[in-house]
Amino acid sequence: MPKILPPTFPAPGNLPGLPGATLRALTSADFAAWTQLRDEVLAGLAHPDMYVREADEAEFFAQNSLPRGECIGVFLGEELVAYAMLGMPAVGENGHLGAIVGMPVHQQANVAQMASCMVRVPWRGNQLQTMLLRLRCAVAQAYQRPLCMAVVSLHSAASRHNMLAHGMWIEWTGVIDSLQRQVLKIDLYGRARWDLGDTRLIAGDDFAQLCAAAASGYVGVAEVIDGRQRLLRYARRLPDAVSAAHGVLPL
Repeated sequence: MPKILPPTFPAPGNLPGLPGATLRALTSADFAAWTQLRDEVLAGLAHPDMYVREADEAEFFAQNSLPRGECIGVFLGEELVAYAMLGMPAVGENGHLGAIVGMPVHQQANVAQMASCMVRVPWRGNQLQTMLLRLRCAVAQAYQRPLCMAVVSLHSAASRHNMLAHGMWIEWTGVIDSLQRQVLKIDLYGRARWDLGDTRLIAGDDFAQLCAAAASGYVGVAEVIDGRQRLLRYARRLPDAVSAAHGVLPL
């Protein structure tokens, strides 16, 4: 069996605030540093529901790093300042987001899951989350997994904002492991379509209405700020978008 080598990533040259930053795939040797970063970030959350820690962090790390996935670390010298995970779930695997949102089984092998991304407080504001989001999409395409999906809490407005700005949309809202969550998605082949003439605005924390919109064939495509209220614009998914997103991939 050929040895799997960690991928190499280019220096993040578009981060003027972090000129010495380097990127590399995390390995088991980085588990302690990864855990320490998470301890720091999770202790400072504005709301405990924003991220609920996994019961088995060692398994979670293994599931989303080589050879089962990718965990990309951002380093300043020897210090891990941010990380982002991309899982490659097998069809039928527990927690597969494609199955959770009702995706046909024959398309679930095309899913990559953006499992977790955290940045230490002193280095926020340097576009690290945006850079890591784009990088994970590129990695997913390299693995021929063009349907990227991610879970966010209704309290994680900043993460949801970044994903919507990147072209993802809110595919589904519901309960996962007893938690109210939204699943965002992007089709890297650009096949998704919706009717911007048939939209509705829903408060970003109105769980019942968000669930109802998804069940009625609407997806969340943009964010609207009305004073201090954060609204989500939902648009009706067009029939050709459904067939494109779940149909035969282009040759």
